[in-house]
Amino acid sequence: MRILTPSTVDQLLAAIPQRSPFGARDRALIVFDLHTGLRSCELVALNVGHVMTHAGSPREWLEVIGKGGYHRQVPLNSVARQAILDLVAFNRMRGFAVAPDSPLLVTRCHRRLPTRSLRDILQRHRERADLDVRCSPHSLRHSFASRLAAVAPLPVVQVALGHARLSSTQVYTHTTPAQLAAGVERLANNG
Repeated sequence: MRILTPSTVDQLLAAIPQRSPFGARDRALIVFDLHTGLRSCELVALNVGHVMTHAGSPREWLEVIGKGGYHRQVPLNSVARQAILDLVAFNRMRGFAVAPDSPLLVTRCHRRLPTRSLRDILQRHRERADLDVRCSPHSLRHSFASRLAAVAPLPVVQVALGHARLSSTQVYTHTTPAQLAAGVERLANNG
């Protein structure tokens, strides 16, 4: 399991040339995925109407149809909502469709971005950042889950990721010896 540290994420994002034709899109999609934990197939399947209201503002929640056809609700925090605005602004500026049924992530040919292109995008920017860490769409999902597990109970992480079993989510718990000692000490202090 590959987890990107905050400093690695900063290096990756800093390596994306903002003046490149798709730099703004690439940056926004990486940030969006780091704050939603979507699977690659879920990310590329998004249409503008999935993330934007008819009034033109980002949605607070995203309904995702995940593995096995299961529906789940993913809350969109302020960073994810800003990434949505950036993606839609990029599409509008580049002349891509922004109608509700239009793909959110598109290629130069105005087609939906294929899943394999996400891996290529991350690989290109990882090499540009000269990172030793392997970077993949799934590592963005792992990074989201690990960060969420540090601040929320494991069942919350399970629901956010769309895991059917809690055991699938437990891989994101990273207990250090200091955390273990502090937890056992709290037991002694609580009677």
